[in-house]
Parts: sequence; C-alpha cells; structure tokens
Amino acid sequence: MMICRSFWLARLLAAFALFVALNVRADENAKTDEGAEGDHKIAPLDIINIDVVGEKDLSKDNLRVSSSGTITFPFLGSVEVKGKTPAEVENLLKEQLGKDFLVNPQVIVTVKEYRSRTVSVIGQVNKPGNIALPAEQKMGILEAIAQAGDLTKSANKKRIEVSRKGKTQIFTLNDLKKDTSPEKKFWLEPGDVIYVHESFF
Repeated sequence: MMICRSFWLARLLAAFALFVALNVRADENAKTDEGAEGDHKIAPLDIINIDVVGEKDLSKDNLRVSSSGTITFPFLGSVEVKGKTPAEVENLLKEQLGKDFLVNPQVIVTVKEYRSRTVSVIGQVNKPGNIALPAEQKMGILEAIAQAGDLTKSANKKRIEVSRKGKTQIFTLNDLKKDTSPEKKFWLEPGDVIYVHESFF
C-alpha cells in the first residue's frame, strides 16, 4: 500500500510540475509576443536550460551551445540547435526522445543567457559605438540610431548604410519611417554596421 501511494504521489508531483512550467512558459511567450515577432533563434555560445519533466537525469541546466551550434544530450548525442527557437528545440527533443526512449515526453527549453549581441552605429550620430541588441526583442535601424543618441545636425538623411557580411544596403530616413510593417522592416542582426553619412549641404 505504501509503495502504491508513493507511486501516485510521484505522478501527481510530476503533473503539478508540468502544469506550473507550462504556465510559466505561456506567460513568457505572451510577454514576448507583445514586444517581438516570436522568439529569437538560438545561436552558438548561448546558454540554455532543458527540463525533461519527471526525468532528472535528462534535465540539463547551463548547457552552452557549441561554436558549431550543437549540444550533447543523453541518449541522443549531438543535437543541432543553432537557428532554432526554444519552441522548435522542444519539439525536436520531444520527437527524438519519444521514438525510442520515453512515452510522450514533456520538454521545456529556455535560454538562460544569450551570447553578446551587438551592432555598431557610426558616422553622424551623437553617441557612436556598439549597441546591445535586446535578448527577447527585435531591433530596427531607427531604434539603434535612437540608442546612439539620434542623428546629428550634419547627418545625411538620404544615405544611411547598413553593412552585413560584406554586403551593404542604403536607406533613407523617410523610407525607414514608412516601413513600419514587421514583414517589410529591416531587422538588425549581431555584427551589423550602421553608417550615417554626412550631408554637405
């Protein structure tokens, strides 16, 4: 009888833990949706937590993503997480663990710490330098310029360049103000360089 009670108590505790975790995750997603277009994708050197509900041996905290974008996970070996959102990694782990190891596994993935994510804003801004990209929110060109103290009086509002991986795009201030739709807006990525030219007229 004691063994039976212990078994059901353990099941109830596991169910309660899952309920709490899923509600926390739902609250976090709701907050994220208010300020961003979905979760940021996981990148190399990010630190993530993985909770497999009811399976302590499989749950991992402070798991750093390798420079190649993978993690090492029990039973599964190397798992590529680079370029995936936490929700996508959850689904991937659920699918792989459910194939041969667990019945209907419940997995919760959270990003504990993003790697350093910055863009450079230089040229005719009042405070040129590196700007940190928010961990849970996307940032556009105008937001980055505002973080850099806004444009100087000498700024050329018709020539704002953004360089990314050797390629450069040119924007005007008016165009940036018009592109308010999330689908059309140019979202910044780590390593981007914004250069505001000087106006000579």
